[in-house]
Amino acid sequence: METLPDIMREDARILVIDDDPVALRFVASMLRDKGYDVLVAEDGDQGFRLAIQELPDLIVTDLLMPYRDGFQLVRDLRRHQDLAHTPIILLSMHDREEDIVRGLEGGADDYVVKPFNARELLARIRKQLDRPRGSS
Repeated sequence: METLPDIMREDARILVIDDDPVALRFVASMLRDKGYDVLVAEDGDQGFRLAIQELPDLIVTDLLMPYRDGFQLVRDLRRHQDLAHTPIILLSMHDREEDIVRGLEGGADDYVVKPFNARELLARIRKQLDRPRGSS
C-alpha cells in the first residue's frame, strides 16, 4: 500500500479549534508531528480572536462549540478581510446531509465527520494548503 508523501508547506500555520480537550490535543499533536506550526483554541470566540491575531494558513474547527459554533465561526471568518480566503475544514460528529451541506454552503472548504481517519484528514489539509488563494 502506498503512503502519502510528506509534502507540506514548511511555513504552514494551522489553527485548531475544538472544545473537546482530547480531540484538540489529538489533532494538534498529529499536525505538530508532521511539522506544522499549530495554534489551539478551546471555543469559537477564542478561535476567532486568535485567527484575527495570528492569520493562520488554515483553520480546522469543530462544529458544536460554546459561545460561537462552527457555522457562525465560518461566517464571521469569511467576513473578515484578512481571513476571507483562509481554508477552513469543519470537523463534526454530525454526519447528516443537511449539516454537511450547510457547512459547505456556509463557506467551509471541507467537512470531515468524526471519528475521522488521521491520514485522510492530513491529505485534506495538504490539499487545502496546496490550493492557490483568492485575493481579498
